This record gives sequence, C-alpha cells and structure tokens, in this order.
Amino acid sequence: MKKQGLHNHAVLTAVTTSPQGQKAVQTSLERADKTVSIATSIVKGVLKTGLFLGVGYFAYIKIFNGFSSLSVNKKEKPSNISTGMAMNKAEAIFSAMYGLGSGFKSVKQNLLGVNHNGFIRIYNEFGKRKGINPLSEKMTLTQWFIDQFSPAELVELRFIIPHFF
Repeated sequence: MKKQGLHNHAVLTAVTTSPQGQKAVQTSLERADKTVSIATSIVKGVLKTGLFLGVGYFAYIKIFNGFSSLSVNKKEKPSNISTGMAMNKAEAIFSAMYGLGSGFKSVKQNLLGVNHNGFIRIYNEFGKRKGINPLSEKMTLTQWFIDQFSPAELVELRFIIPHFF
C-alpha cells in the first residue's frame, strides 16, 4: 500500500519547500519557542514562590514558635545548682512526665531544694519539648506541668517554686 499525504516523503519535501510550507514551519517553530519560554517563566515563578514561602515559614517558626529562655533574676540569690545539674534535672523531669502517667513524685523530688534562679536554669535547659502524641505541640517546662498535673499537685509545686506557673 502506498503512503499518502504527509507520510509520503516526496509530498513532505514539496510542502516544506513551498512558501506556504516555509511559513507554516516558521510559525510552528515560533509557537514552540513561545511555549518553552512560558513554561520556563512558570517554573522560575514557582521556584521563587517556594523559596519565599520556605524562608517565611522558617522565620515564623523561629520567631513565634521558638523558645525564649528566661534570664537570671538579679534580685534573687544566685543559682544553687550548676548548668550540668540543671540539664540532668531537666532530663529526669522530662522522663518522669513523658508517656503514661505524670511522674509527680519524681518531678517534685527533682525540684526540692532548688532556688528561684536554679529553677530558671532547669527551665532553660528543658527548653521546648514535644510530647508522646505526634500531633502535640512543643511545650515549655511550666506548660508541661500545667498539662500533666492536677490543680492540687500544681499547688504543691507552686509552694516549692513560687511565682512561675
């Protein structure tokens, strides 16, 4: 069977060498170039928007969801625990509260004998931590206390460390 139309090599050569054929080929090339340039500009716009949103999200998290450490209260006595002890106490308190149950006795034991600025060190070492629930937000030490303990337990903690929660 003989090929007809543009499948026939002789017809294709005749069409592309004619003035109308040359004009059609030129129009097709111009449309292809225009399509490529539009697609390129769209991709560049999407990348710029993505970069802008990523930087904005990072700044938002750092500014509004970041941890602000407390400064030492110069009117109170200096901390009666070292930074290393504060880090150990923060880890012990977190371990007691993390998971099922509140671990109130362990938390209370870790806070006994700690003065005002010592608690500030523990608070700063604790930072913001996420709970066992993957959907939970990160919380500070005092937010963990309010979340985990009953009002009666909070009164006991307020007696040990006044003016914080």
